[in-house]
Amino acid sequence: MKKTAAKLLGLILTSTLFLSACGNQANTPETTAVPAAETKKDVIMVSEVFHNLLYLPLYVAKEKGFLEQNRIELSAINAAGSGPTALASVISGESTFSFHGPEHVAFAKAKGGDARSLSILSGSAPVWAVAKTGSSISSPEDFKGKTIVTGLAPTSSNSLLRKLFADHNIDLEKDVTITEVQNGSELGTLLAGKADIAVVYEPQLDQGLLQGLEIVYDFTKDYPDFAFATLNTSSKVIKENPDLVKRMVSSLELALDYIHSDPEGTKEVAKKEFPNLDAAIVENAVQRMIDSKVYPEDGTLTETAFQTAIDMQKFIGNLKTDVKYEDMVDTSFMP
Repeated sequence: MKKTAAKLLGLILTSTLFLSACGNQANTPETTAVPAAETKKDVIMVSEVFHNLLYLPLYVAKEKGFLEQNRIELSAINAAGSGPTALASVISGESTFSFHGPEHVAFAKAKGGDARSLSILSGSAPVWAVAKTGSSISSPEDFKGKTIVTGLAPTSSNSLLRKLFADHNIDLEKDVTITEVQNGSELGTLLAGKADIAVVYEPQLDQGLLQGLEIVYDFTKDYPDFAFATLNTSSKVIKENPDLVKRMVSSLELALDYIHSDPEGTKEVAKKEFPNLDAAIVENAVQRMIDSKVYPEDGTLTETAFQTAIDMQKFIGNLKTDVKYEDMVDTSFMP
């Protein structure tokens, strides 16, 4: 409600300024030139880890004109292959923004890099465990004695699985067998009968459901406030072009608003971005991520969402010391 009221106030102010400008034009034949700084378009490259539904707000912002509305043009969306590589592209000046978890800002900081996370694109923990229908698996304790296939560590699906077992006193050596495979091949291992359970992301989840699998665990319910994928940039960009940063944050906020106000339009964008996937799978995956609040209604990167992401990295041993929210996050550009 607070966000909606703020936006309404902004629209009222904009309308007032517009009417005022029209009144001035009616009283004088002269027109005032728009400052060049207010019409200049920034052409930038951005880096993502890989092309996937976690970054759908970016694709919506591009396709629905929110970037253009904010005078931003993307020269390229670079698939960097990993979070550290995506952020390194920003720190080097090759890209202007990157998309990955906020923990990579902390990793870079430890190595002398200076960057900030600005807002959330996808939150919660968009990871699910699936098994063949009729498995009778309904709780973490039912995982005992089973072979579970997951992506190679330190992917988040792997980390979440290990944290789940730690929280329920399930011994990784005695109680379960974990098989690690390349990300994206988990379903094949399960369907081939080499595992009892697969831990997957979307759209793998809905690919599996169409092949007769069922959800046996939903990690989004455990982590409703989790900074999974964020918008990030360097401190240099923030200092030298704060207006661009503000416009980029605003574009993604408009995209999040659109996702929740027009799910069907959002699915059309997603199908265009992923033409090689079955349309029904894309539609189901997008709807599930909307329903599960993976795409937040408000992209503000809160301290609790940030800390949940950091705590996960500390649990798996990627971070040895605490990091401060105020040193890693800058929410001052939120509309």
